Amino acid sequence: MIPEFQEDGYLPPGIHLASLDEVLDRFGQESEIRRMQGESVRWLVDLARQAGVERVILNGSFATDKAEPNDVDCVLLIGERFPDNAEAEASLLEGLPFLEIELVTQDGFDLLVDAIFATDRERRPKGMIEVLL
Repeated sequence: MIPEFQEDGYLPPGIHLASLDEVLDRFGQESEIRRMQGESVRWLVDLARQAGVERVILNGSFATDKAEPNDVDCVLLIGERFPDNAEAEASLLEGLPFLEIELVTQDGFDLLVDAIFATDRERRPKGMIEVLL
């Protein structure tokens, strides 16, 4: 379950697990830009599953209470199975509209999730979403 936003507009610190439907219901409805970003997230998750990605983390202004978010920051953890599907991998590497995608191994994943995504530019703690694959 995705928790309510804090007073600062961020999710509480930590990784919050959610299904794709929960993510889209919560973050992909309020404005036209959010609907378009949500559609790109849907494509991302489908491609990630096909390619053998192990974990998908969503962050950026998409995971805030902003009515018009700039983009969706995405970290995809790749493992031994990656890439299960070369076409899906190519699509992920090419990129998707509104998404900033990082395909990383465990060390890069830990750095991005624990150090970079865990706070905002002013170093205020904030939360992020993990889409259940």
